[in-house]
Amino acid sequence: MDLSIIKLTRLSISLIGLSLLASVALADIPVNCDQSSHDQQIRFLATNKDIYENKVYGAWFGKLIGLIAGQPVEGGTRQNIEAIARRLDAYPIRWYFPPSYENFKPFLRGNFTSSPSNDDSDFLVVSLLALREHGINLTSKNIAEAWVKYSSGGCTAEGVALANFNKGIWPPESATTENPYSEWIGAQMRADIWGMIAPGLPGVAADYAERDAKISHTGNGIYAERYIAAVISLAMVETDCKKILQDALDVIPADCRYANAVKDVIKWHDQCATWGEAWDLMDAKYGFLKDGSRTAQFAEKKYLTGLYANWCDMKWVYADINGASVALALLYGDGDFTKTVGIAVMSGYDCDCNAGTVGAILGAMWGEKAIPTKWKAPLNDTYNTSVKVDNKSLKISALAEETARYGLKVLASKK
Repeated sequence: MDLSIIKLTRLSISLIGLSLLASVALADIPVNCDQSSHDQQIRFLATNKDIYENKVYGAWFGKLIGLIAGQPVEGGTRQNIEAIARRLDAYPIRWYFPPSYENFKPFLRGNFTSSPSNDDSDFLVVSLLALREHGINLTSKNIAEAWVKYSSGGCTAEGVALANFNKGIWPPESATTENPYSEWIGAQMRADIWGMIAPGLPGVAADYAERDAKISHTGNGIYAERYIAAVISLAMVETDCKKILQDALDVIPADCRYANAVKDVIKWHDQCATWGEAWDLMDAKYGFLKDGSRTAQFAEKKYLTGLYANWCDMKWVYADINGASVALALLYGDGDFTKTVGIAVMSGYDCDCNAGTVGAILGAMWGEKAIPTKWKAPLNDTYNTSVKVDNKSLKISALAEETARYGLKVLASKK
Protein backbone atom coordinates (compact mmCIF):
# COMPACT_ATOMS: atom_id res chain seq x y z
CA MET A 1 0.00 0.00 0.00
CA ASP A 2 1.25 3.53 -0.79
CA LEU A 3 2.57 5.48 2.21
CA SER A 4 0.14 8.27 1.28
CA ILE A 5 -2.76 5.86 1.69
CA ILE A 6 -1.53 4.81 5.11
CA LYS A 7 -1.23 8.47 6.13
CA LEU A 8 -4.78 9.21 4.95
CA THR A 9 -6.14 6.24 6.88
CA ARG A 10 -4.38 7.40 10.06
CA LEU A 11 -5.67 10.93 9.53
CA SER A 12 -9.21 9.63 9.10
CA ILE A 13 -8.93 7.62 12.28
CA SER A 14 -7.80 10.65 14.22
CA LEU A 15 -10.61 12.74 12.80
CA ILE A 16 -13.64 10.57 13.29
CA GLY A 17 -12.75 7.90 15.76
CA LEU A 18 -11.58 4.37 15.32
CA SER A 19 -14.82 2.57 16.06
CA LEU A 20 -16.93 4.50 13.58
CA LEU A 21 -14.30 4.33 10.86
CA ALA A 22 -13.81 0.61 11.36
CA SER A 23 -17.51 -0.08 11.23
CA VAL A 24 -18.35 2.15 8.27
CA ALA A 25 -15.56 3.70 6.22
CA LEU A 26 -13.01 0.89 6.04
CA ALA A 27 -14.96 -2.15 7.15
CA ASP A 28 -16.23 -4.94 4.94
CA ILE A 29 -19.80 -3.65 4.83
CA PRO A 30 -22.10 -6.10 3.00
CA VAL A 31 -24.35 -4.78 0.25
CA ASN A 32 -27.41 -6.39 1.79
CA CYS A 33 -26.76 -5.07 5.27
CA ASP A 34 -29.48 -4.71 7.90
CA GLN A 35 -31.32 -1.42 8.28
CA SER A 36 -29.25 -0.21 11.24
CA SER A 37 -25.98 -0.66 9.33
CA HIS A 38 -27.52 0.94 6.27
CA ASP A 39 -28.58 3.96 8.30
CA GLN A 40 -25.15 4.13 9.93
CA GLN A 41 -23.47 4.40 6.52
CA ILE A 42 -25.79 7.21 5.50
CA ARG A 43 -25.25 9.10 8.77
CA PHE A 44 -21.49 8.73 8.50
CA LEU A 45 -21.24 10.04 4.94
CA ALA A 46 -23.84 12.76 5.47
CA THR A 47 -22.18 14.07 8.64
CA ASN A 48 -18.57 13.77 7.43
CA LYS A 49 -18.99 15.87 4.31
CA ASP A 50 -15.30 16.69 3.91
CA ILE A 51 -14.37 12.98 3.78
CA TYR A 52 -17.18 12.19 1.37
CA GLU A 53 -16.34 15.14 -0.87
CA ASN A 54 -12.67 14.12 -0.95
CA LYS A 55 -13.71 10.67 -2.10
CA VAL A 56 -15.77 12.23 -4.90
CA TYR A 57 -12.81 14.49 -5.72
CA GLY A 58 -10.63 11.38 -5.85
CA ALA A 59 -13.06 9.68 -8.21
CA TRP A 60 -13.07 12.65 -10.61
CA PHE A 61 -9.29 13.04 -10.42
CA GLY A 62 -8.68 9.31 -10.82
CA LYS A 63 -10.98 9.20 -13.85
CA LEU A 64 -9.16 12.01 -15.63
CA ILE A 65 -5.71 10.66 -14.76
CA GLY A 66 -6.52 7.21 -16.10
CA LEU A 67 -7.95 8.60 -19.32
CA ILE A 68 -4.75 10.53 -20.01
CA ALA A 69 -2.57 7.55 -19.13
CA GLY A 70 -4.34 5.20 -21.52
CA GLN A 71 -5.18 7.53 -24.41
CA PRO A 72 -1.85 7.18 -26.31
CA VAL A 73 -2.37 3.42 -26.77
CA GLU A 74 -6.17 3.14 -26.87
CA GLY A 75 -7.20 0.12 -28.92
CA GLY A 76 -3.74 -1.41 -28.89
CA THR A 77 -3.06 -5.05 -28.14
CA ARG A 78 -1.26 -6.01 -24.95
CA GLN A 79 1.75 -7.10 -27.02
CA ASN A 80 1.85 -3.90 -29.05
CA ILE A 81 1.56 -1.72 -25.97
CA GLU A 82 4.37 -3.59 -24.26
CA ALA A 83 6.60 -3.17 -27.32
CA ILE A 84 5.91 0.58 -27.45
CA ALA A 85 6.49 1.07 -23.73
CA ARG A 86 9.72 -0.96 -23.73
CA ARG A 87 11.05 1.07 -26.64
CA LEU A 88 10.37 4.20 -24.58
CA ASP A 89 11.95 2.63 -21.47
CA ALA A 90 8.55 2.95 -19.80
CA TYR A 91 7.60 -0.67 -19.05
CA PRO A 92 5.94 -1.63 -16.80
CA ILE A 93 3.75 1.43 -17.22
CA ARG A 94 3.68 3.44 -14.01
CA TRP A 95 3.12 7.00 -15.22
CA TYR A 96 1.97 9.02 -18.21
CA PHE A 97 3.65 8.17 -21.52
CA PRO A 98 6.90 10.11 -22.02
CA PRO A 99 7.19 12.94 -24.57
CA SER A 100 9.48 10.80 -26.76
CA TYR A 101 6.40 8.94 -28.00
CA GLU A 102 5.46 10.12 -31.49
CA ASN A 103 1.67 10.08 -31.21
CA PHE A 104 -1.07 11.71 -29.11
CA LYS A 105 1.20 14.57 -28.11
CA PRO A 106 -1.43 16.44 -26.00
CA PHE A 107 -1.58 13.38 -23.68
CA LEU A 108 2.16 12.89 -23.19
CA ARG A 109 4.02 13.75 -20.03
CA GLY A 110 5.18 17.37 -20.02
CA ASN A 111 2.82 18.36 -22.82
CA PHE A 112 -0.24 19.26 -20.76
CA THR A 113 -0.90 21.60 -17.84
CA SER A 114 -4.51 20.50 -17.39
CA SER A 115 -6.58 17.46 -18.30
CA PRO A 116 -7.31 17.36 -22.05
CA SER A 117 -10.87 16.76 -23.17
CA ASN A 118 -12.11 13.18 -23.53
CA ASP A 119 -15.57 11.95 -24.51
CA ASP A 120 -15.77 9.76 -21.38
CA SER A 121 -15.34 12.69 -19.02
CA ASP A 122 -17.31 15.10 -21.21
CA PHE A 123 -20.37 12.88 -20.81
CA LEU A 124 -19.86 12.96 -17.04
CA VAL A 125 -19.95 16.76 -17.22
CA VAL A 126 -23.15 16.60 -19.27
CA SER A 127 -24.70 14.28 -16.66
CA LEU A 128 -23.72 16.76 -13.96
CA LEU A 129 -25.40 19.54 -15.94
CA ALA A 130 -28.53 17.38 -16.22
CA LEU A 131 -28.50 16.97 -12.44
CA ARG A 132 -28.10 20.72 -12.06
CA GLU A 133 -31.14 21.38 -14.22
CA HIS A 134 -33.44 18.55 -13.10
CA GLY A 135 -32.20 17.42 -9.68
CA ILE A 136 -31.80 13.91 -8.35
CA ASN A 137 -35.13 12.72 -9.78
CA LEU A 138 -33.99 13.22 -13.37
CA THR A 139 -35.17 10.87 -16.11
CA SER A 140 -33.59 9.27 -19.18
CA LYS A 141 -35.32 11.92 -21.29
CA ASN A 142 -33.79 14.67 -19.12
CA ILE A 143 -30.31 13.24 -19.67
CA ALA A 144 -30.94 12.85 -23.39
CA GLU A 145 -32.07 16.46 -23.65
CA ALA A 146 -28.88 17.51 -21.86
CA TRP A 147 -26.91 15.62 -24.50
CA VAL A 148 -28.64 17.62 -27.22
CA LYS A 149 -28.06 20.89 -25.38
CA TYR A 150 -24.48 20.41 -24.22
CA SER A 151 -22.71 17.53 -25.97
CA SER A 152 -20.25 18.35 -28.72
CA GLY A 153 -20.74 14.94 -30.34
CA GLY A 154 -20.22 11.23 -29.75
CA CYS A 155 -18.75 8.11 -31.25
CA THR A 156 -20.46 4.77 -31.95
CA ALA A 157 -23.56 4.29 -29.74
CA GLU A 158 -23.50 7.87 -28.48
CA GLY A 159 -23.31 9.20 -32.03
CA VAL A 160 -26.25 7.00 -33.04
CA ALA A 161 -28.30 8.18 -30.05
CA LEU A 162 -27.62 11.84 -30.83
CA ALA A 163 -28.64 11.26 -34.45
CA ASN A 164 -31.82 9.58 -33.25
CA PHE A 165 -32.66 12.49 -30.93
CA ASN A 166 -32.44 14.82 -33.91
CA LYS A 167 -35.03 12.61 -35.64
CA GLY A 168 -37.35 12.81 -32.64
CA ILE A 169 -36.46 9.32 -31.43
CA TRP A 170 -35.99 9.37 -27.64
CA PRO A 171 -35.07 6.76 -25.00
CA PRO A 172 -35.37 3.83 -24.98
CA GLU A 173 -35.96 3.67 -28.75
CA SER A 174 -32.89 5.86 -29.30
CA ALA A 175 -30.79 2.89 -28.16
CA THR A 176 -32.51 0.26 -30.25
CA THR A 177 -32.90 2.12 -33.54
CA GLU A 178 -30.16 1.51 -36.14
CA ASN A 179 -27.57 0.86 -33.45
CA PRO A 180 -25.00 -1.93 -33.97
CA TYR A 181 -22.95 -0.62 -31.02
CA SER A 182 -25.50 -1.11 -28.25
CA GLU A 183 -23.42 -3.62 -26.28
CA TRP A 184 -20.16 -1.72 -26.59
CA ILE A 185 -18.36 0.16 -23.79
CA GLY A 186 -19.98 3.59 -24.18
CA ALA A 187 -22.41 3.30 -21.28
CA GLN A 188 -19.78 1.80 -18.97
CA MET A 189 -17.51 4.78 -19.53
CA ARG A 190 -20.28 7.12 -18.28
CA ALA A 191 -21.06 5.20 -15.07
CA ASP A 192 -18.80 6.91 -12.56
CA ILE A 193 -20.95 9.88 -11.60
CA TRP A 194 -23.90 7.68 -10.61
CA GLY A 195 -21.75 5.76 -8.14
CA MET A 196 -20.39 9.03 -6.78
CA ILE A 197 -23.87 10.37 -5.96
CA ALA A 198 -25.07 7.14 -4.33
CA PRO A 199 -22.24 6.23 -1.94
CA GLY A 200 -22.82 2.90 -0.22
CA LEU A 201 -26.07 2.44 -2.16
CA PRO A 202 -25.12 0.20 -5.11
CA GLY A 203 -28.70 -0.56 -6.12
CA VAL A 204 -29.53 3.15 -6.23
CA ALA A 205 -26.36 3.86 -8.21
CA ALA A 206 -27.23 1.09 -10.67
CA ASP A 207 -30.74 2.44 -11.18
CA TYR A 208 -29.38 5.91 -11.97
CA ALA A 209 -26.91 4.28 -14.35
CA GLU A 210 -29.68 2.47 -16.17
CA ARG A 211 -31.52 5.76 -16.77
CA ASP A 212 -28.35 6.94 -18.49
CA ALA A 213 -27.49 3.67 -20.26
CA LYS A 214 -30.86 3.11 -21.93
CA ILE A 215 -30.29 6.30 -23.93
CA SER A 216 -27.76 4.51 -26.12
CA HIS A 217 -27.33 0.88 -25.04
CA THR A 218 -29.10 -2.43 -24.53
CA GLY A 219 -28.34 -5.77 -22.87
CA ASN A 220 -24.75 -6.10 -21.71
CA GLY A 221 -24.21 -2.43 -22.53
CA ILE A 222 -26.75 -1.50 -19.84
CA TYR A 223 -25.48 -4.15 -17.43
CA ALA A 224 -21.98 -2.70 -17.79
CA GLU A 225 -23.03 0.75 -16.65
CA ARG A 226 -25.17 -0.64 -13.82
CA TYR A 227 -22.24 -2.74 -12.65
CA ILE A 228 -19.54 -0.07 -12.70
CA ALA A 229 -21.83 2.44 -10.98
CA ALA A 230 -22.37 -0.13 -8.22
CA VAL A 231 -18.61 -0.73 -7.97
CA ILE A 232 -17.97 3.00 -7.54
CA SER A 233 -20.74 3.21 -4.94
CA LEU A 234 -19.28 0.31 -2.96
CA ALA A 235 -15.74 1.67 -3.24
CA MET A 236 -16.91 4.65 -1.19
CA VAL A 237 -17.42 2.36 1.84
CA GLU A 238 -15.29 -0.73 1.13
CA THR A 239 -11.59 -1.38 0.48
CA ASP A 240 -11.54 -5.05 -0.55
CA CYS A 241 -11.55 -5.02 -4.37
CA LYS A 242 -12.53 -8.67 -4.68
CA LYS A 243 -15.49 -8.20 -2.35
CA ILE A 244 -16.56 -5.08 -4.24
CA LEU A 245 -16.42 -6.89 -7.57
CA GLN A 246 -18.42 -9.80 -6.20
CA ASP A 247 -21.03 -7.74 -4.37
CA ALA A 248 -21.64 -5.45 -7.34
CA LEU A 249 -22.72 -8.49 -9.37
CA ASP A 250 -26.00 -8.35 -7.45
CA VAL A 251 -27.20 -5.47 -9.64
CA ILE A 252 -27.00 -7.37 -12.98
CA PRO A 253 -28.37 -10.73 -14.19
CA ALA A 254 -26.24 -13.58 -12.88
CA ASP A 255 -26.11 -15.35 -16.23
CA CYS A 256 -25.40 -12.40 -18.55
CA ARG A 257 -22.18 -12.39 -20.54
CA TYR A 258 -20.84 -9.38 -18.65
CA ALA A 259 -21.34 -11.05 -15.27
CA ASN A 260 -19.74 -14.25 -16.52
CA ALA A 261 -16.69 -12.31 -17.73
CA VAL A 262 -16.20 -10.69 -14.32
CA LYS A 263 -16.74 -13.97 -12.48
CA ASP A 264 -14.23 -15.71 -14.75
CA VAL A 265 -11.60 -13.07 -13.98
CA ILE A 266 -12.21 -13.48 -10.24
CA LYS A 267 -11.76 -17.26 -10.66
CA TRP A 268 -8.59 -16.84 -12.74
CA HIS A 269 -7.17 -14.44 -10.17
CA ASP A 270 -7.44 -17.25 -7.62
CA GLN A 271 -5.59 -19.58 -9.98
CA CYS A 272 -2.96 -17.40 -11.66
CA ALA A 273 0.08 -15.88 -9.97
CA THR A 274 0.43 -12.97 -12.41
CA TRP A 275 -1.93 -10.65 -14.24
CA GLY A 276 -0.36 -11.74 -17.53
CA GLU A 277 -1.34 -15.36 -16.98
CA ALA A 278 -4.91 -14.36 -16.15
CA TRP A 279 -4.97 -11.97 -19.12
CA ASP A 280 -4.13 -14.85 -21.50
CA LEU A 281 -7.17 -16.80 -20.29
CA MET A 282 -9.40 -13.71 -20.40
CA ASP A 283 -8.34 -12.76 -23.91
CA ALA A 284 -8.76 -16.30 -25.25
CA LYS A 285 -12.37 -16.45 -24.03
CA TYR A 286 -13.59 -12.85 -24.44
CA GLY A 287 -11.18 -11.11 -26.81
CA PHE A 288 -12.64 -12.33 -30.10
CA LEU A 289 -15.83 -12.02 -32.13
CA LYS A 290 -17.98 -15.08 -32.80
CA ASP A 291 -16.14 -15.75 -36.08
CA GLY A 292 -12.80 -15.90 -34.25
CA SER A 293 -11.57 -12.52 -35.47
CA ARG A 294 -10.88 -9.39 -33.45
CA THR A 295 -12.39 -7.05 -36.07
CA ALA A 296 -14.79 -7.63 -38.96
CA GLN A 297 -17.18 -5.77 -41.23
CA PHE A 298 -20.78 -5.60 -40.08
CA ALA A 299 -22.95 -8.05 -41.96
CA GLU A 300 -25.60 -5.42 -42.77
CA LYS A 301 -24.52 -3.08 -45.56
CA LYS A 302 -26.33 -0.12 -43.99
CA TYR A 303 -23.67 -0.12 -41.25
CA LEU A 304 -20.78 0.34 -43.68
CA THR A 305 -21.28 3.98 -44.73
CA GLY A 306 -22.35 7.38 -43.44
CA LEU A 307 -22.59 7.61 -39.67
CA TYR A 308 -21.08 4.13 -39.35
CA ALA A 309 -18.18 4.45 -41.78
CA ASN A 310 -15.43 4.94 -39.20
CA TRP A 311 -16.30 1.90 -37.08
CA CYS A 312 -16.37 -1.74 -38.10
CA ASP A 313 -17.25 -4.54 -35.65
CA MET A 314 -14.36 -4.41 -33.17
CA LYS A 315 -14.28 -6.70 -30.15
CA TRP A 316 -11.88 -4.44 -28.25
CA VAL A 317 -14.71 -1.93 -27.79
CA TYR A 318 -17.30 -4.38 -26.40
CA ALA A 319 -18.46 -4.01 -22.81
CA ASP A 320 -17.71 -7.56 -21.64
CA ILE A 321 -13.99 -7.68 -22.44
CA ASN A 322 -13.46 -4.20 -21.02
CA GLY A 323 -15.40 -4.99 -17.84
CA ALA A 324 -13.23 -8.08 -17.46
CA SER A 325 -10.12 -5.95 -17.97
CA VAL A 326 -11.25 -3.54 -15.24
CA ALA A 327 -11.72 -6.47 -12.86
CA LEU A 328 -8.30 -7.85 -13.77
CA ALA A 329 -6.55 -4.55 -13.02
CA LEU A 330 -8.36 -4.12 -9.70
CA LEU A 331 -7.58 -7.64 -8.50
CA TYR A 332 -3.90 -7.60 -9.44
CA GLY A 333 -3.39 -3.94 -8.55
CA ASP A 334 -3.69 -4.71 -4.81
CA GLY A 335 -5.39 -1.37 -4.05
CA ASP A 336 -2.36 0.57 -5.31
CA PHE A 337 -3.36 3.45 -7.58
CA THR A 338 -0.26 3.47 -9.78
CA LYS A 339 -0.06 -0.30 -10.19
CA THR A 340 -3.77 -0.65 -10.96
CA VAL A 341 -3.88 2.11 -13.56
CA GLY A 342 -0.72 0.67 -15.12
CA ILE A 343 -2.22 -2.82 -15.49
CA ALA A 344 -5.39 -1.35 -17.01
CA VAL A 345 -3.30 0.46 -19.64
CA MET A 346 -1.00 -2.51 -20.31
CA SER A 347 -3.96 -4.85 -20.82
CA GLY A 348 -5.02 -3.04 -23.98
CA TYR A 349 -8.54 -3.02 -25.47
CA ASP A 350 -10.29 0.31 -24.74
CA CYS A 351 -7.59 1.04 -22.21
CA ASP A 352 -8.11 4.75 -21.76
CA CYS A 353 -11.68 4.04 -20.63
CA ASN A 354 -10.55 1.16 -18.43
CA ALA A 355 -7.69 3.09 -16.82
CA GLY A 356 -10.13 5.94 -16.20
CA THR A 357 -12.61 3.56 -14.61
CA VAL A 358 -10.10 1.94 -12.23
CA GLY A 359 -8.68 5.36 -11.44
CA ALA A 360 -12.15 6.53 -10.45
CA ILE A 361 -12.75 3.40 -8.36
CA LEU A 362 -9.54 3.76 -6.36
CA GLY A 363 -10.03 7.51 -6.11
CA ALA A 364 -13.45 6.84 -4.59
CA MET A 365 -11.94 4.27 -2.27
CA TRP A 366 -8.97 6.23 -0.90
CA GLY A 367 -9.83 9.84 -1.69
CA GLU A 368 -7.99 12.50 -3.65
CA LYS A 369 -5.42 13.01 -0.91
CA ALA A 370 -4.09 9.49 -1.41
CA ILE A 371 -3.53 9.75 -5.18
CA PRO A 372 0.24 10.20 -5.73
CA THR A 373 1.24 13.78 -6.43
CA LYS A 374 3.12 12.85 -9.62
CA TRP A 375 -0.22 11.96 -11.20
CA LYS A 376 -2.19 14.95 -9.91
CA ALA A 377 0.21 17.86 -10.18
CA PRO A 378 0.37 18.10 -14.01
CA LEU A 379 -3.41 18.63 -14.17
CA ASN A 380 -3.40 21.72 -11.94
CA ASP A 381 -6.90 20.85 -10.74
CA THR A 382 -8.27 21.70 -14.19
CA TYR A 383 -10.26 19.88 -16.86
CA ASN A 384 -10.58 21.41 -20.33
CA THR A 385 -13.92 20.23 -21.61
CA SER A 386 -15.41 20.18 -25.10
CA VAL A 387 -18.92 20.40 -23.66
CA LYS A 388 -20.91 23.38 -24.95
CA VAL A 389 -20.57 25.69 -21.95
CA ASP A 390 -19.16 29.20 -21.79
CA ASN A 391 -16.29 28.37 -19.47
CA LYS A 392 -14.48 25.33 -20.83
CA SER A 393 -11.75 25.39 -18.19
CA LEU A 394 -13.36 23.60 -15.25
CA LYS A 395 -11.92 23.12 -11.79
CA ILE A 396 -11.90 19.43 -10.89
CA SER A 397 -12.47 20.36 -7.25
CA ALA A 398 -15.57 22.35 -8.27
CA LEU A 399 -16.90 19.40 -10.28
CA ALA A 400 -16.42 17.21 -7.21
CA GLU A 401 -18.02 19.69 -4.85
CA GLU A 402 -21.15 19.99 -7.00
CA THR A 403 -21.35 16.22 -7.50
CA ALA A 404 -21.13 15.66 -3.75
CA ARG A 405 -23.99 18.12 -3.17
CA TYR A 406 -26.28 15.90 -5.22
CA GLY A 407 -24.94 12.86 -3.40
CA LEU A 408 -25.87 14.38 -0.06
CA LYS A 409 -29.38 14.95 -1.40
CA VAL A 410 -29.57 11.32 -2.47
CA LEU A 411 -28.45 10.21 0.98
CA ALA A 412 -30.97 12.50 2.63
CA SER A 413 -33.74 11.05 0.45
CA LYS A 414 -32.92 7.53 1.70
CA LYS A 415 -33.18 8.27 5.40
